[in-house]
Formats: sequence, C-alpha cells, structure tokens
Amino acid sequence: MKRLSKVAVGQRFRSIGVTGKPTYAFEVQMTFRSSVDQREYARLVEIADPTRTKTLALATLQDPRHFVAIQPEGEMQRQPARSLGRTILDALR
Repeated sequence: MKRLSKVAVGQRFRSIGVTGKPTYAFEVQMTFRSSVDQREYARLVEIADPTRTKTLALATLQDPRHFVAIQPEGEMQRQPARSLGRTILDALR
C-alpha cells in the first residue's frame, strides 16, 4: 500500500470505516510537531460538521488502511474536461 509523502493544509481525506468503505470526509486545518514526543500531527475538521475536530498522527493519516486522500469537488470536475479536450484535439491532428 502506498503512503502519501506529504500532507498539506486544506487537503481532504475520507476515513475508512470498519467495512472498508470510505465514510466521513475531513479537511486538514493545521499540522504541527509535538514538543512531547517529537511526532508530526494534523488537526482535522469534518467537512459536513465543522464543530467536529480530531487530531491524528500524520503516520495514521497517511496510512491507506485508515484514510484515503480526496480531491476537492471543483478539481474533480475540471480534470476530465481538460483530458477530454486534449483527446479531441489530438484526434483532430
């Protein structure tokens, strides 16, 4: 399983439920290094209910058995349009 190499503020993730299917969506609010154990952590906020927050070790957030990265909705819609446009242009050449 491939781990993400970097986590950035604003990046979105879905937690993996007990059944193995993605459940709640979270957005990274901030990242920091703990002065107690010197590990990297991320503070997450649930997208559907911003009052729900959690703090997790980056290692857990990057583990595909627990979380999967998702793209913001606007980027998902733009991506196919660009690739389709290039495919049509390439076909016309």
